[in-house]
Amino acid sequence: MGMIALLVGALAAEPAPLELGQSIYAAKCATCHGSTGKGDGPAARALPQPPANFSDPEYWKRTDEAMVRGVIETGKPGTVMRGFPMKPDRLDALVLYLRSFAETP
Repeated sequence: MGMIALLVGALAAEPAPLELGQSIYAAKCATCHGSTGKGDGPAARALPQPPANFSDPEYWKRTDEAMVRGVIETGKPGTVMRGFPMKPDRLDALVLYLRSFAETP
């Protein structure tokens, strides 16, 4: 019985996907892409190319989630965007969070 309670407690401690995506974004992306996903983070000014603006609905019209996932995992050639390989559930959570920027008024 004690082991089941431990497992249930561990599952309950898992953050919701959007919260997980937010924490990954804060740790790995916000420095360049900014806290609101507009590509205006503190490091953006020093970059030769502006980072993607995830809050722009046009960005999401001209790309798809597979492309976004690929850039996250392997980087973007010709830019300073390096890859951040991660487990599929973490990648799903991050992409979900990135999409949320375009849904915010």
